[in-house]
Amino acid sequence: MVQSLRCVPDRTIITGADFSTGAVKFLAFNLDGEVVASVRLPTDLWHGDPPEEGLSELNLMQLEGQVRASVRAIAARLRESGRLDDWAAAGISATHHTAGRIDKDRVQVRRAICWNDHTLALYHQRGLRRLGGQKKVRELIGGPWAIRYTLSHLVKDEACLPEADWKRTWRILPHGPLAAGWMTGNFDLISISSAASTGIMDLRTGQWEPKMLECLANAEYRRLAWEQLPRIVDQFEPIGPLAEHLALEAGIPLDRRPLVFPTSDDQQAGLVGGGAVEAGQVAVVLGNSAVVNSSGSQPPQSGHLDVMRLNWGPYLWMRCYNNGAGLLHHVFGEKPPFDKLEQQGQKVPPGCQGVSVLPFVAPEPSRNIAKPCFRWLPKEPRQAGVKFRACLEAIAYLIALGIREHEQAGQTIRRITVSGGIARSDLMCRILASVLGRRLERLVSDEGPALGAAVTALAALETYRRRQQGDQEPFQVADAVAVLVKFRDPVDPVPEWVPTYQKGLADFEKRLQKLGR
Repeated sequence: MVQSLRCVPDRTIITGADFSTGAVKFLAFNLDGEVVASVRLPTDLWHGDPPEEGLSELNLMQLEGQVRASVRAIAARLRESGRLDDWAAAGISATHHTAGRIDKDRVQVRRAICWNDHTLALYHQRGLRRLGGQKKVRELIGGPWAIRYTLSHLVKDEACLPEADWKRTWRILPHGPLAAGWMTGNFDLISISSAASTGIMDLRTGQWEPKMLECLANAEYRRLAWEQLPRIVDQFEPIGPLAEHLALEAGIPLDRRPLVFPTSDDQQAGLVGGGAVEAGQVAVVLGNSAVVNSSGSQPPQSGHLDVMRLNWGPYLWMRCYNNGAGLLHHVFGEKPPFDKLEQQGQKVPPGCQGVSVLPFVAPEPSRNIAKPCFRWLPKEPRQAGVKFRACLEAIAYLIALGIREHEQAGQTIRRITVSGGIARSDLMCRILASVLGRRLERLVSDEGPALGAAVTALAALETYRRRQQGDQEPFQVADAVAVLVKFRDPVDPVPEWVPTYQKGLADFEKRLQKLGR
């Protein structure tokens, strides 16, 4: 039975910040789930000088600036609306696996290597060999070690980072804990969700597993890495209040500073923001990556899904595709005219009269595609509407294969929600529903990870205040979902499209099998 809030007043404002590799979205929600203020900032990634194919890194000094600027800006927006004093808690979502190094002065030692960095495959293979393969990894941590996991960064560091920088490093931290550190001044803590995406945490115990560091050949580097990891904390333990210097800079009274709670990697946040916190509920997030997430009390029974842990206990089952919005940006530029493309795509019949696209503008390890493979079949069309619809259909086919993997791994799917930037497209949602042959639940908010971060912060704030009053009953994330996550009209399959897409999916899968050999 869903609980009601007992300790958080009705006028409370909860913020959710989504630090992604594409942008920062800092949203303020009231307890009706409505956005009352928002700030959006760009993110610029480093690709080498000269650019190196596949390299993708985030300057940590930029991240520090994003934290400070977004806090100043959201405080200003709330002050303008007379709601600044109602800001009580902040949640943070940030990209999974992305992680960097800082020294004792909180200065960058190494940029954060991003989740979509494609230079890691060699180092991942090297580390796996040293450990004895994925079977040994599963024995150690209860799940796989995928290429993009933070542990792969350490193997690359062993080959590329000077010894002096290993010794100068004070903390190795993922994207979210770094943002929380610059928001609070506390860089010593990490959530289960963020730790799970490193490949170093035992998913069964929620504790670091030192034997995973045997992927490094250098014993001194193993020792240093172990000492540089932060402490894993419970979801209800605050990281701290907003740092004093940041509160002064933003004009927030020191006695009214919002609390910042343990962060979510963006996969957990997307799952929560999609309202999918129970087994059988699947969240599809159509952002820079295209993701199919679900959860369960046990890890997947079979298959090759990525497996992590949620802050409140269950396992996160994930299929994350590198090729999401990046496909549309590749075809139409960094700022596609979506409204115009939507109108043009609506006029194109399903199946695009035989036109299709291999959508892999980036490698797709989950499909055994080691190199980019972008190709129009049988040839590139001239009409923008055909291109747009063909791209949406390709993304929908990838999602359908991810849904199938979840089912084959033991998930009994009862509900599918869809969110993320591409989900703003009615055409995308109708195509996906028709490819899946299932109803899709759409969120009022298109910003699933930012909303999910706010939901977890609300659950933590209510529980924290209850405990201060001697009430030990936790306010669960599912309870907070009922408060903040709102749905709009669902999207059903278009019956006359379904046969075309059944054939299209079968053809798409055959092409992938040939590519992945």
